[in-house]
Amino acid sequence: MNIFSTQKKKVLAKALFNTCEYLKLNQPKIASILGVSQSQLMTIKVHMEIEPMSKQGELALLFIRLFNKLYKISGGDLDWIQHFLNSQNRITGGVPIKQIESTNGLVSVLQFVESI
Repeated sequence: MNIFSTQKKKVLAKALFNTCEYLKLNQPKIASILGVSQSQLMTIKVHMEIEPMSKQGELALLFIRLFNKLYKISGGDLDWIQHFLNSQNRITGGVPIKQIESTNGLVSVLQFVESI
């Protein structure tokens, strides 16, 4: 393993946890988004590494991409982002914060947000 690979893993983990902190997401919600158990999430947090090419890495990248797009759309208004994520949405067909707990839901919400 080279140093660049290790750095990418650490940067991805830090970006994920920073994003979750902005959104005030608890550990069970983060674990659901990544599709891991809470003990697996604790391992990720302790080592502060997520392999970008793993399923969890891909989900983390999609989630961060969703947050970045929402941040740009709202002009950085975290209250607006919270409202969007926690409100029923007719177009996405549910409450985005619940929908993003599945891969299909995360992709669907991201596609909607990117189309705005």
